[in-house]
Amino acid sequence: MIAWLLISFFVLLFLGVPIAMSLGLSAMGGILFLGGGSTVTIAQRMFEGMNSFALLAIPLYTFAGFTMSKGGISKRLMDFCYSIVGHIYGGLAHVNVLSSMIFAGISGSAVADTAGVSGMFMPEMIRKGYSKNFTVAVTAISSTIGIIIPPSIPMVVIAGICGISTGKLFLGGIIPGILCGLAQMIVSYFLAKKEGVPKEPGHFTIGPVLHGLWESWPALLMPIIIVGTITMGIVSPTEAGVIAVVYGLFAGGIIYRELKWEDIKFAFAETVRTSGRIFIVIGAAKLYTVMLTTAGFDKWVAKTMLGFSTNPTVILIMILLIFFIVTMFMESIATLTLFMPILYPIALGVGINPIVLSVLITVVIGVGLVTPPVGMCIYVACDLMDVTVGEVFPTLVPFIAATFVCIALMVAFPQLILLPTYLMA
Repeated sequence: MIAWLLISFFVLLFLGVPIAMSLGLSAMGGILFLGGGSTVTIAQRMFEGMNSFALLAIPLYTFAGFTMSKGGISKRLMDFCYSIVGHIYGGLAHVNVLSSMIFAGISGSAVADTAGVSGMFMPEMIRKGYSKNFTVAVTAISSTIGIIIPPSIPMVVIAGICGISTGKLFLGGIIPGILCGLAQMIVSYFLAKKEGVPKEPGHFTIGPVLHGLWESWPALLMPIIIVGTITMGIVSPTEAGVIAVVYGLFAGGIIYRELKWEDIKFAFAETVRTSGRIFIVIGAAKLYTVMLTTAGFDKWVAKTMLGFSTNPTVILIMILLIFFIVTMFMESIATLTLFMPILYPIALGVGINPIVLSVLITVVIGVGLVTPPVGMCIYVACDLMDVTVGEVFPTLVPFIAATFVCIALMVAFPQLILLPTYLMA
């Protein structure tokens, strides 16, 4: 049955069948034609995969991100970030990265960051003399911070699948997100020097920073509210999502007075579309994973990996490589739902910290979002600038290499991930 499940899935995927349909049809074939279970299993297992209180946070954070991005924060965030890092060589690239780090605390989605806040910088960067390849590369890679710094939709999915504390995962992503952002700024500096981009006029002064802080404080307050209320044990991550929705509507409609009814309708529609796609993938992947487990695929994977090595660091690197390779070809949520139930017990069995594992996997799938052939962020950014992925990818390679350096540091020093989680105590 393992052969049927794997071959049928990849054949359907190669034929262009959507990922959820490929997973679901392969699993249903195993149930109906190979005696893998009853037809009742289909609905039960799919509903079981989606029936999680933790996963309810996905539409909440998605909606909050859309309302904040439409409610007048984008321009204010850009001005605030420019006042801090705009004077550095390659200033607009640094502004792009810093704004992504801040917006990451609002949306929890890398693709939303690419199409939203980061997308605003690209025309300005082109106008100031940045090449299209550099502009698209830094926009795509910086948006991956959106799933590392809390809130994070992939972390919510991992918490729902594995029963891990979402709050600790959120806290664990803070330092890695900042580390990746700094690495991207360093690469941007040298690429800007190489391209001879004109330096932005002026220098750092406290006045514009304070003015930008005053203009953008409602947006900057949202991630503090989300992480702070979770850390102090006041609310669960899902309940914090409700607070984020209410606060986003209040900030955009009352404080900034730029959120219109049309924007709210757009946010509702996009939230339904985005969340619906995610939940269908989660349900289909759950059914497919159950069939793989029934066929003994998890035992085969565990035997193979542990037969190679039982060293926790080696097993961790192997798991990260699996997620990186698979995410190059599959949608990230499907990858998590499919492989976390199989690989998570193996990691626990050799003593890998579940928070360290989950945060590192989140960073790795972020790299997959900018890596062909199924890197959603790079395709969105390329579409916005009308360039091909092949043209941009050579410029993207140094950013990807810098991210892998950050991953290596986190593997060597897991305290970079665990330090903020001690606050939950």
